[in-house]
Amino acid sequence: MHIKYINALKYKLSHGLEFEKKNMNLTINKMLKVELDMARFEIRQIENYLAELEKHHNMSSDIFYDIFNSGELGDNSEYIKWYAYKDTHNKLMERAKEIEKIKRNY
Repeated sequence: MHIKYINALKYKLSHGLEFEKKNMNLTINKMLKVELDMARFEIRQIENYLAELEKHHNMSSDIFYDIFNSGELGDNSEYIKWYAYKDTHNKLMERAKEIEKIKRNY
């Protein structure tokens, strides 16, 4: 959920009736909770896969990510998958932080 969307809803709320405001607030809070729960679920799933790769290669995903980005590991298909999972993990973590920030400020 994007901050611009939340701001647009806040604007609508500021010009509505009290009943509408209450229901919109409840709806927005539920939407944010669902979005955050979904992001956290996906993060946990990816972390399980990353943990397997880290154990197998005896290397943290953060270190792997840096080494792979430097071009030192080549294009092994397992490395490409590991990179994709780590990159997705990073993006989901940012998404979760953004949602948490919106929730705090809402």
